[in-house]
Amino acid sequence: MNPSSSDESARPESDSESPVTPRPLDETMLLGGDTKPASMSGLHRSPEEWVGRRIGKYEITALLGLGGMGVVLKAYDPSIERDVAVKVLPAELSADKNALHRFLAEAKSAGKLNHPNAVTIYEVANEEEVYYLVMEVVSGGSAGDHLEQSGAYTVSEATRLTIEACKGLAAAHKQGLVHRDVKPANLLLTENGEVKVADFGLAKRAENQSMMMTQAGHLVGTPYYMSPEQCEAGQVDARSDVYSLGATYYSLLTSQCPFQESGSVVQVMFAHCHAGPPDPRAVRAMVPAACAAIIQRAMATDPENRYQSMDEMRGDLEAILAAMSGAGIQLPSQSSATLVRPAPAATAKSRRSFTTALIAGAGLLALIGAGAAYVFSSGQRDRGLADTKASEITQDAIVVVPPSGEPIRIGILQSLTGTMGHSGTSVADATLLAVEELNSSGGVLGRPVEAVVADGRSDPARFASEARRLIEEEKVCTVFGCWTSASRKTVVPVFEELDHLLVYPVQYEGIEESSNVIYTGAAPNQQIIPAVKWAYAFENKRRFFLVGSDYVFPRVAHAIIKDQLKELGAELVGEAFLPLGSSDVQPIIEQIIAAKPDVILNSINGDSNRAFFSDLRAEGILPETTPTISFSVEEEELRQLDASAMAGDYAAWNYFQSIDSEENELFVASFRKKYGPQRVLTDPMESAYFGVKLWAQAVTEAGTTNVRKIRRAMLNQRMSSPSGEVRIDPATQHTFKTPRIGQVKSDGQFEVVWTAAKPEPPSPYPSSRTAEEWRAFLHDLYTGWGNRWSAPNE
Repeated sequence: MNPSSSDESARPESDSESPVTPRPLDETMLLGGDTKPASMSGLHRSPEEWVGRRIGKYEITALLGLGGMGVVLKAYDPSIERDVAVKVLPAELSADKNALHRFLAEAKSAGKLNHPNAVTIYEVANEEEVYYLVMEVVSGGSAGDHLEQSGAYTVSEATRLTIEACKGLAAAHKQGLVHRDVKPANLLLTENGEVKVADFGLAKRAENQSMMMTQAGHLVGTPYYMSPEQCEAGQVDARSDVYSLGATYYSLLTSQCPFQESGSVVQVMFAHCHAGPPDPRAVRAMVPAACAAIIQRAMATDPENRYQSMDEMRGDLEAILAAMSGAGIQLPSQSSATLVRPAPAATAKSRRSFTTALIAGAGLLALIGAGAAYVFSSGQRDRGLADTKASEITQDAIVVVPPSGEPIRIGILQSLTGTMGHSGTSVADATLLAVEELNSSGGVLGRPVEAVVADGRSDPARFASEARRLIEEEKVCTVFGCWTSASRKTVVPVFEELDHLLVYPVQYEGIEESSNVIYTGAAPNQQIIPAVKWAYAFENKRRFFLVGSDYVFPRVAHAIIKDQLKELGAELVGEAFLPLGSSDVQPIIEQIIAAKPDVILNSINGDSNRAFFSDLRAEGILPETTPTISFSVEEEELRQLDASAMAGDYAAWNYFQSIDSEENELFVASFRKKYGPQRVLTDPMESAYFGVKLWAQAVTEAGTTNVRKIRRAMLNQRMSSPSGEVRIDPATQHTFKTPRIGQVKSDGQFEVVWTAAKPEPPSPYPSSRTAEEWRAFLHDLYTGWGNRWSAPNE
């Protein structure tokens, strides 16, 4: 699974041996008493001899690696035209009942996982006497490779990788599986640098807590990362993986294995059991005290003193990322006048006690600046470094030092009045919530963030003038705003002229890249295109009618959709546009009745949706027979419509309020605490919210409010948002996002009926046309409307 430098494009010649149809792996066959000796020649091949041959339908193209449980090969699956990794049990173990049992355990363990931070297994099979499993190729090497080649990671990167490993392992633990061999080499990296936990070959059912060693004293696990209970052949559970991940975090921060100075394997194992947790600052003095505290707790000898879950450990790691600016914190349990700063590094001869390290670590956790301020916003969050068992300091005892000094001014530019007023106001509210959370956690760079709110009045020209005023007169360092593409298109030239920064939070039509804009809303391939494919593939829709407001977003969206329909072989049975804000929808309804579509794709924006859906229902066009999929109707807008009459219709977004995640639960609770329990959350609101948090991380990283430096730092940012993992793509300045489809329920919420397997990389220019063709299409729209981004009202 770790790739070699082999030619990615290589395809083998046909093997002279005829491929044998693989059979599903059967436990009774593997573990029965009549296992036959290896007879197939494939069992005796050297790893290199596999290349150019075939196993089952898979064409072997390269050797990826060797391990104790087999050879890992790169292969090509011609049936679905993708590269895969094939792990083959070696010949000397093929007749070993215990080895086959472990191989089957790996297959079953990995096969139960379906998580972005765990390697996916596709198939488990055998061809005569050759047993193998097929899994995804992870092409970025491993964290272990990085440590060997480049040394220790930065604190922020080591922490991020460990957070992602926490997520993958937490998913395994929820399945009742314990990994038992967590180490840097088993943290594989995608091309984008994301972690996938690999090699569950040592995983076991949590309820079967026996036998830590195999026959002949073969250790299960890697000694440098083993928990004390593994070293002593005791019982293991999920907390054993917590220990090993703590040891892995130590290595990522120091480029050394824990206790590697101890000598032999036996001495290393003795140190795990008796020496106490290692302090990374003895190796690398600049490691923050809070990181050392996390390692000390994760690697506590007694499992009762460790984090009790991966989610609990992840909470503290996320707090590290939310605390990288260098401010301090007051602890009421100490003198109220005492400002706790990160403690100096410990020496190898005089390690600090666990409790003392926790106190120093807790000081660092309140450092201000990064995005995820909601780590401290709820008493229901995991207890973190202030766990009372270890230090008798509760999370409630932490008091953040209030921000001081000159405010950092930002602009919020949305429509607070006019046809887009309701939508714009909701996004402004979410933006202000993020600002409030930043200030409640210490501000940014120790300074308060001050928001200047401007009203674009649903008028693109007004947006342009207000953008200029915010930059030139109000002296804001960043503007968060715009909803419609017409407003964005009008203000982008202002930001480019003044070399400033706009963070744009709404899904849009693409066909744009500006170095002065960070796009946190969806690109076409993250909303429009997935929705069309979903309707065709999952709902069997073949006759499509398109309706939208008459400005740049719906016009381009329709062009993208028509290209997709042509590729799919579906039929466009009608298309209509409505002036923005118009309620004269009856002519469009008559067209829909005449066209008899299977599905309606709706890109109407603003108040016009109320008239559109009311007239649809009045004419008997119902979701059961002709559902509508909307690209701009969300929870807030449903409150203005008759949700009960729309139950059964759909919307395509990346975020729905009903997403079941801890981050989303905290987001919804915080928003409703501020604005009232009747309020709902929407996709643009969530994008605006995490956009502010990413900006705060960028300002902290840049250490300045200089606009150019903030723009550069924004390209490095990522976080776990209420919608899932998001990060900025430095090539396009758009955001990796996860496409979703939600179905309207009568209570005004959406039930998520489809979610993409992983965040989709942004692609602002759909591949159905060249970039030049798309730009020409935009140019013709603009000039045809009299140098405007919306059709002139007649």
